[in-house]
Amino acid sequence: MEGSRLNLTRIEVGQAAEKGRSVDSTTREWLVEQLHDVLEIAMGRVTHPKTLSSERIKWSRIVIAAGQALNAILRDVEIESLKQQITELRALTTERLSTEQEIDRE
Repeated sequence: MEGSRLNLTRIEVGQAAEKGRSVDSTTREWLVEQLHDVLEIAMGRVTHPKTLSSERIKWSRIVIAAGQALNAILRDVEIESLKQQITELRALTTERLSTEQEIDRE
């Protein structure tokens, strides 16, 4: 049942991206939580002394993939935050320029 929940979310995220919509923060938060869980499990398998070398390699690949996915999500969040800050700075700059121009006219 948990696996189907994860697949459904992947489909929803993919559909949102195809339609040009951004993924909302709750979906991102859920994905980050899932990736943290995957990383925790995989790292446990990689570092467990009884894990076979061949299995350790497979789990290491999972760690790498989950880490890359997590970094991509966090990078996207940071980019959105920077875009918002730029928009706010532009608005503030435009407002200040307007105010200074009005003062100069007087």
